[in-house]
Amino acid sequence: MVKTSLEKIFSKKFKAIDSRLKTSFVLIRQDVDEIQAVVEAMRKYLKKKDKQYIYAKKEDNKIRDKFRKDIDEFTQKISQLKIALSIVQDLKKEVVVRKDLAQIEDRIKTSFKNEIENYKNQIKNLRLDLKETEKRIIAIENGYVREKKSWFSRKINS
Repeated sequence: MVKTSLEKIFSKKFKAIDSRLKTSFVLIRQDVDEIQAVVEAMRKYLKKKDKQYIYAKKEDNKIRDKFRKDIDEFTQKISQLKIALSIVQDLKKEVVVRKDLAQIEDRIKTSFKNEIENYKNQIKNLRLDLKETEKRIIAIENGYVREKKSWFSRKINS
């Protein structure tokens, strides 16, 4: 009897422990299933966010590359503008120099023209003086003195 009663007690306790274990495993299994569902949802969410991050990063890189290209193009155009501006300034200086040279050339031409006119007048006067002197020499050779003609003075004949 004691044996049967001990068996009954042990079997009751085993049944109680077994039911508790089954309940615990069921609860643990439910918790694990819930955690797996949460983990799976988090994986999906993280994959989605990772894809969004990769896409955003690619778009950002595209924008940066375009920005770099625009900056390089802008820098190149600024360099071209600086070169063109320096060429324009050189041309402006050259035009001013040419204008000054043209004025100097005109002054030289005018000066030479005036000097040539003066020389022509001097040559004309010298020719007239030469003719007058030749006439005086011929007159002296012929024996009488001839005075230089002056328009404002009287003639003196010897």
